[in-house]
Amino acid sequence: MTRWHLFPVLSLLCLSPFAQAESTGEKVLQLQQQMAVMQGELSSLVAVQQASKGSQSALADLLGRTQRLEQEVRDLRGELDTKTHALQIRQQALAAKLADLTAATAITASASSTAITASSAALINPAAIVASAASNASAPTIQSLGQTDYQKAFDWLRQGKYGSAVTGLQGFIQKYPQSSLIPDAYYWLGQAQYVLGQNDAALKSLYTVQARFSQSSKAPEAMLRMAEIYQAIGQSGKARVVLDRIIRQYPSTPSAQKAEAQLQALPAKK
Repeated sequence: MTRWHLFPVLSLLCLSPFAQAESTGEKVLQLQQQMAVMQGELSSLVAVQQASKGSQSALADLLGRTQRLEQEVRDLRGELDTKTHALQIRQQALAAKLADLTAATAITASASSTAITASSAALINPAAIVASAASNASAPTIQSLGQTDYQKAFDWLRQGKYGSAVTGLQGFIQKYPQSSLIPDAYYWLGQAQYVLGQNDAALKSLYTVQARFSQSSKAPEAMLRMAEIYQAIGQSGKARVVLDRIIRQYPSTPSAQKAEAQLQALPAKK
């Protein structure tokens, strides 16, 4: 081979290492660039992951707080329901007590009104109250000793013939002391005597009923009349004593209820 032919070959041989080095350097540079890009992407991924973890933690915390708030709401709602139910029960109990109190007040007011009306009538016109009581009294259902004489005297009382009634009843008591009508005779005798203004005699006759015949139905009625007479003559203290005795001796009876109403109508103790 001639010398001129060797020059190109030598040139190639001399340039090849430099070309290869340059090529390798470019590859290294490219790799470095790729590594830089990859490191950037990796950093981004790490940042995203960290951010994601933070978001998950915040989300978990928010979820926990929400659950706690829901539980508190449920607890408060249950407490509210319990208190509402208790309030409804109390309202029903108060309504029942109010109804009972209203009914009791109405009964008491009615009894007081009746007692005051009767007491006022006795104070103003004793004859009217006695006549009314006599007209409402029923005749004895069982034949008793001396009943004819008793009925005659009682009829005089109904007719307003109080003097004749007093005489007739006193005669009946003396003639038939064992008759079952004796308590009634003393009761109506006291009524007639009171109308005639014979207060002491009337109180004595009425007292005989409750002292000797305490089991008779006329006994508490006689005591009520005694209290009215005491009140009419200005002896409210004695009237109060008699009314208290009625309540003790005959509890839970219409007479006791009337006595309580009359006690309320009496002037307050001084």
